[in-house]
Amino acid sequence: MAIEGTSVDETELAIQLRTSGLVRTIAEREFRRLDDNRSALIEALATILNATDAPPIDLYIEDALAELEGRRFFLVQHVLCDLIPLLNVDQEILLAFITRLLDIGGNDLDTGALSTSFGEWTKKDAARSSKVYELARAGDNRALRQLSTVLLMNADLDEGLIFAQAHKGEAKLAAISALGPMELGERYREVLDTLLLGASSDDEDTALRSLEAGYRASAKRKVTAPTSFDEQLERVLQTRSPPAIHLGADLLWLHREGLTENAIDLCLKAVADVDPDDIVTISHIDHASYQLVRDGRAEQVIRLLGELIDRSKGQITLGAFQSAYHALTHAGAEVLGSAVVYWLLDGGVYTRKCVADELCSVGNDGPPFSIPKSSLPTNSSDQLFLCRKAIGWFFIDPLAAVAIPLAVLRDGCPDIASDVLSLIYDPLLMSYGGKLKDYLERYVEDGGANGSGITELLARKAAFNDAMEGIERLVELHPSEMQRETERVQWNEQMERSMEQGRRESIFDFFTKQYILYGRSSLTPIHTGEGATHLTETEMKSFSISSELPLLNIVDPVGLEHMLIHFKLEPREQR
Repeated sequence: MAIEGTSVDETELAIQLRTSGLVRTIAEREFRRLDDNRSALIEALATILNATDAPPIDLYIEDALAELEGRRFFLVQHVLCDLIPLLNVDQEILLAFITRLLDIGGNDLDTGALSTSFGEWTKKDAARSSKVYELARAGDNRALRQLSTVLLMNADLDEGLIFAQAHKGEAKLAAISALGPMELGERYREVLDTLLLGASSDDEDTALRSLEAGYRASAKRKVTAPTSFDEQLERVLQTRSPPAIHLGADLLWLHREGLTENAIDLCLKAVADVDPDDIVTISHIDHASYQLVRDGRAEQVIRLLGELIDRSKGQITLGAFQSAYHALTHAGAEVLGSAVVYWLLDGGVYTRKCVADELCSVGNDGPPFSIPKSSLPTNSSDQLFLCRKAIGWFFIDPLAAVAIPLAVLRDGCPDIASDVLSLIYDPLLMSYGGKLKDYLERYVEDGGANGSGITELLARKAAFNDAMEGIERLVELHPSEMQRETERVQWNEQMERSMEQGRRESIFDFFTKQYILYGRSSLTPIHTGEGATHLTETEMKSFSISSELPLLNIVDPVGLEHMLIHFKLEPREQR
């Protein structure tokens, strides 16, 4: 293996290039790690290929590309991207060579580096970019694919305007795409006039590309685009076509600084209609939502997520918006609390279910959110409705369920305090002791609102527990020893069948045998091949998690289920 700084044997490399071709040579050397010093390899390749008697760069390319799979293709591509700007070869051959590589790479984002390297190559000689423009005007597909990058890399603003104004089809679209990220300087207004003309086009591709470029150019200067762009944006977004919705997501994510408040509202309304199967656009909406929360627009994101979930009838869940949800949780407990209140009050069944799935879990030591006074509804009936919704949907996590009733006791209407206390007692305190009891006791000790009422509830629960004392000794309530043994046997047999099935059907051996050594460590057999096996000892660490089954689910499961369903599905009172 070569070490850093080791030179490459150019004679050997030249022979390999002639017998195997450029692509296969790079693939073999990268795969075998023959040259750790990549820069020395690239310099040697450039020297050989720039010689007058050099082998063509596309020698045996088809056979070589057929052999490359997955990661190996991109290893070769990374070397080629560094090599291409150093070459002095025929432009037609190089253009065809890069086009073939792009065809193999498909739409992978990494393949854009090939076009960038070609753009760097054209910067070395003005005649090279001129040749690309000439071929593009003649309709050469290979040149059209590189036109946008060549315009951008060469900062050819004049040529970009000519293509955008005088041409149609791919050439026009490529030029428009190049104008957006260019440094426009004093010609900013001139370019925006051209882009506005394109935005008013009846051709959707031209209009979308022009709008994206216009807002991008404005965001780059940290100014909002002229309101005339908003008029065209509204016209395009009204179609609710997948490309239009995707544009709305990208503008919110990548170019929000160039959007007016009206444009932001237009984009938010449009992306709410995204197709649930369009995972790419949904991912962009997630990234956009993350940025909006970070920019202090959490309220808009909260509304948007509720609309997305309910309009899709649950096909889109909060799980698809992990970045946005992360931003909400890290914006502060009160921000998440405001979101929870909004989703429970104004969201539909699908949104409420998603919120419950995301928030509620076993083993929580406290509610994951806090409720600010400003987020509570002012009407007492709405406050009680909110409490019932919280208990109905969050019942499995009593600390999350009790957070909203306690907030209503603290900041809500005093005339409903007794009703709220009743909800806390039944079903929450009637079902749970443990952490819920400890949490309420700390609430009273900290001087929480209506502490006397909570104290009375705790006393009632203690009296109820005393009355239940000894009930577990009633033999009639116990399963027989035969029933216990039957259940244990069935459980063991089921686990053995599951493990055996997993071992047979899985491509990975998830279920390895382990030998527990007195509960302190385990031995795992490792098969090293050729029949050899050695044991690896792993020290065991202790961990635990506690959960509590709701008592009412045992004492009165039917009544509890009926109550929770009523709380979940009860409609909000119309006013």
